[in-house]
Amino acid sequence: MGLPAMRRLLAFACLSLCVLAAGCARMPSGGTPIPVPTRQLIVRFTLAAPVNPAYYYFIAIDTNGNPNNGPVPIVANPSAPIPATGVPLIISDTDLPPGFYVQYHQGAFFQYRELQFIGPPYQAGVSQDGLTIAVVMDLDQITTTAQQIELNIITSDRLLPPHSQFIELNYDALGPTGNSYLIIPIDVGGVYTNSDAIAPEGEGDTGIPALDLTDWTVEVRLTP
Repeated sequence: MGLPAMRRLLAFACLSLCVLAAGCARMPSGGTPIPVPTRQLIVRFTLAAPVNPAYYYFIAIDTNGNPNNGPVPIVANPSAPIPATGVPLIISDTDLPPGFYVQYHQGAFFQYRELQFIGPPYQAGVSQDGLTIAVVMDLDQITTTAQQIELNIITSDRLLPPHSQFIELNYDALGPTGNSYLIIPIDVGGVYTNSDAIAPEGEGDTGIPALDLTDWTVEVRLTP
């Protein structure tokens, strides 16, 4: 994307073939399988260089149903107060951060809803070559009422600290300027790919290859 001046923003990592398998139940430490979600949101994205665990990788989701606003990187001083802890700062209507997001950092995945940690995604991982991140989310954990979501994939070398209104971050996100997001219907199944986008992702949007998005796929999978 290469916007000059103030850059702000966002994170993820870990993947096996099981992440991509529809019937592969997650097994928590207690040994009881977690039921396979009947409504799944599956996001895969590829980078120009292997994931750097020190960086941040995010899937940011807005569920307010308004297609005119959605999660994008902050590139100017936000009007809303910065949260008290270093967090991914993304615009989602008036929310900082948005209503739901997944973060990967330092080898672990985290899900947050309304700023509250709700556990890891149903499945998540990084490919053996380190280039592709895949996350399977339970749509019922994201929303049970919305018929569509606004979604962005954002990478960043740092988080914007709460005490600093101005800091230059290196980042990438969907779209040629990073101010785009996907509008995805979730009441029907479907697969949406980078090759179908008006402005597909390609190499060179940022000078740091481990942050540079080159491909993505989003799937809504509904089972009876």
